[in-house]
Amino acid sequence: MAPVLFAGVAATDAHAQAAEPWEAACIMRHLDPNGDGFLSIRSGPGSNYSEILRVRNGDSMPIDTRKCRGKWCYAESINKDGRRLQQTGWFHTGWCEMIP
Repeated sequence: MAPVLFAGVAATDAHAQAAEPWEAACIMRHLDPNGDGFLSIRSGPGSNYSEILRVRNGDSMPIDTRKCRGKWCYAESINKDGRRLQQTGWFHTGWCEMIP
């Protein structure tokens, strides 16, 4: 199986680069392409908060797992369409693959 790419590096490299045990990455993997095909990044940890940005399968976000609130985690930046955005926000983890 080929390594998964994360922000231009292999996931195995991203794992090796984690400096602290609470550092992780979320790679969007489980969004239904036949459905709406996106996940909303929100201003707070819940669907009642306003939408900031939409991410799709293959987009990724580095996170600090200490800031997660239940199934919601805070994205410290967002890698979207091969570009790193200085955008932050909250997302539901049900549609991502966590890379420690």
